[in-house]
Amino acid sequence: MANKERKFDRHQLFSYLVFGVVVMLLTYLLVAHTPLKRSIPGYPSEKTQLAAIENYRKIDSLERVIDLWAFQVANIQRVMTGREALPLDSMRLARVETTVDPDQLEVFETSDSLLRAQVEQIDAQQQSRPEPERIEALRDVSFKTPIKGTLGEGFRPGGSHPYVEVTAPAGTTFSAILDGIIVSAEWNEREGCTLWMQHKGDLTTIFRQAGKLTHSVGEQVKAGTTLGTVRETGELSNAHVLIELRYKNQPVDPTLYIKF
Repeated sequence: MANKERKFDRHQLFSYLVFGVVVMLLTYLLVAHTPLKRSIPGYPSEKTQLAAIENYRKIDSLERVIDLWAFQVANIQRVMTGREALPLDSMRLARVETTVDPDQLEVFETSDSLLRAQVEQIDAQQQSRPEPERIEALRDVSFKTPIKGTLGEGFRPGGSHPYVEVTAPAGTTFSAILDGIIVSAEWNEREGCTLWMQHKGDLTTIFRQAGKLTHSVGEQVKAGTTLGTVRETGELSNAHVLIELRYKNQPVDPTLYIKF
């Protein structure tokens, strides 16, 4: 009799164990593969998951914009110091998350202000140099006409107006004067678009106050290729674009070498 009861107890215990495993398995499958899982406290809803994905995309997009800005600044610095611009595929900026100490931030801002003052002083000294009548190295360079328009305010050495103003109807296109690479393409509400293009032979052209640009940073562009358009100013002054030509980072009078 005792043996029967012992066998019955073992059989009953085994049945309970199998039943419990089956119940847990069914519960897992039911929760994991049905909308019931959203009722678990802390489980993200579909709306929350989509919002998280969208936020991640926005953060990634902003990081790319910041990287591009840093790349443009680095290229402008290289051009201003007489070095070759880096191609876009050489951009390898590490994204490191770090906390900024307020004291370190203050030191950085002070250093940045001093650097800006030094750059402005050097630029003013370079622009104040007397402009030679013509630079021998540029005599045989075949420049393309960048835009069909009327010359407005001319080049003035010394930093006050280191470019020429070309007036033309809004929407008129302007183009590259030589083969080169786009090293910077920026926009702000007050001045419109600004484009920096580096060429061989220590030459740089800068188009300022443009309406829109047709090429991006890092692109190799042939002479005569359209780069952008003249913008509508909405002011009393005529629509125009400012064109600056630099040789070894020193502004020179574009009208001495380019036919407008």
